[in-house]
Amino acid sequence: MILQNLVFPKETICNEEKLYIHTQAGSLRTEEDRYVLSPGCEVDFFTYFNSFSACKWKLYSRVEQVNLVLFCEGQCEVSLWEAVPGEGERCLTTRQMSGDESGECRLSFSLSDTEGIVYGKVKALSETVLRGGCFETASEVVAEPVKIAVGICTFRREEFVKKTLQTLRDATDREDSPLHGNLYVYVSDNGQTLPAEELSNEYIRVMPNRNAGGAGGFGRCMLEAVKDREKYGLTHVLLMDDDIVLEPESLYRTYTLLAMCKPERKGDMLGGGLLRLDIPYVQHANGELWQGGRIGFTKRGFDLRDSAYVLRNEENLPMEYNGWWYCCVPLGEAFRGFPLPVFIHGDDIEYGLRFDGRIMTLNGIGVWHDAFDNRKASSMEYYDMRNTMIACAIHHPQFSCLYMVKRVCRHLVGQMLHLRVEDQRLTMKGVEDFCQGVRFLKETDPTELHPVIMGMGYAMQDVAEDLEKLGVDVESEKPQPEHLYEDGGFAKKHLLSINGWLLPGHRETLALPMGRHPDALYRRKNALLYDPDTEKGFYVTRRTRDLFFTSLRCLKMGWLLARKYKKTVRDFQEHGEELVSREFWEEYGK
Repeated sequence: MILQNLVFPKETICNEEKLYIHTQAGSLRTEEDRYVLSPGCEVDFFTYFNSFSACKWKLYSRVEQVNLVLFCEGQCEVSLWEAVPGEGERCLTTRQMSGDESGECRLSFSLSDTEGIVYGKVKALSETVLRGGCFETASEVVAEPVKIAVGICTFRREEFVKKTLQTLRDATDREDSPLHGNLYVYVSDNGQTLPAEELSNEYIRVMPNRNAGGAGGFGRCMLEAVKDREKYGLTHVLLMDDDIVLEPESLYRTYTLLAMCKPERKGDMLGGGLLRLDIPYVQHANGELWQGGRIGFTKRGFDLRDSAYVLRNEENLPMEYNGWWYCCVPLGEAFRGFPLPVFIHGDDIEYGLRFDGRIMTLNGIGVWHDAFDNRKASSMEYYDMRNTMIACAIHHPQFSCLYMVKRVCRHLVGQMLHLRVEDQRLTMKGVEDFCQGVRFLKETDPTELHPVIMGMGYAMQDVAEDLEKLGVDVESEKPQPEHLYEDGGFAKKHLLSINGWLLPGHRETLALPMGRHPDALYRRKNALLYDPDTEKGFYVTRRTRDLFFTSLRCLKMGWLLARKYKKTVRDFQEHGEELVSREFWEEYGK
């Protein structure tokens, strides 16, 4: 069985060559589905998409013996290498190709003898054409039946969804593809703007759905998959965002890894990495940490053109959840229920926490997606606070009321330091609605609540003309690879003056991307916060009285939580499971 295929850069998906192949010497050219090596050219496949993560396959699967197969024409030297963290690289075996052979080179290795990443190298002695290749099982291994329900939630992203559906069709329509007949697609159209009949077929179902947010859309997909589980023999549901760019090989590797899983791994989640759409070789996330509401990323910012990062990317570090840009969960006995009906933000986090860190990841399984750096809408302040507190109540009931008060107050102060004081109202409403317990989620219609939330806080508007008047070079403000994910910090003078709030402020307006650390707003009275990609944003102003109001709001939230936090936690502990049951979702989706 082919475990993974050699893949090539594609203009329609990604043409960042070093994610696929490295040229060590000589010249290389790419021609659609083949590489052409000039005499003396040396290449290796120690890359994100074309290396073989032997350490992960040994950990997750029943595979024991593996072949690297390359289809090459010409006189060349093909070698098999292994890279191990802290030990460097070593050659496992080499074969000379005379050019008179069939063009198929096969090199074998055992997973029991490997600890890191295995990859191929090719040195062209004459012009050599590489037409493809793969890693395949070299011994008899019975594949488990795998049928995947792909669940896509969308809201008025028609072009993205149509492109993704075409990618899925292309990957599954060929009858010789292992994915053919083993992939069923469910699209929850929350905006009800897609031509359902036109896009649907035997394996694709586009379903108009009420706008109950991402949780409602993904929940609908999961519900339909559960209903069809016996009819189609579905074993997993793969949740994907509507605005991703997908490498079809990620689907294939998902399928093969699930088919080869060890019995003790069948109940695990399988998560895909998130690569940036704007800088396609930079990884934004690959298995995330929740840490009681303090989101952490252990592998953020990796430049996956660099083999050292490809190797580090497979290091087994703690993970607590995986975002639903690409996340596969088991059905059947291992099914962990439906999402919490929290509309958006945090539904994937809470669901991932149910797996107690049992999450599989693999190089080459990932998607390209917007990295969210500068798009912090005010409405998210409500959902982030409320949903984080719900997740704490369910998964960390031992957290004290004092811990939660400190967290809420820290958030309110942070909003003040960002000059986004109006957002405090949304945070406070999030706390207040959390304190209403399970009943609030059961009885609240999200389609009525969301417009209310959207009407609070700051409204994004087109500020392109304002940026031009302020002399802002928007292109230069877009994230540069070398400065991504730099940690900001408060200098001593910032801390002593509450980031300048105790000092006179500079009156001129500062234009600043939303994702910047608040130290950039030191002693600023006025700022234009904006998203460099869309040139939308809003104005914020520092008012001395807001320091007083922030203190009062912290006291108010502390008093509320002192009275209701423990009771609310008990409520979610005793009745929270009702919200993730099939019975609830069959009513909720109507």
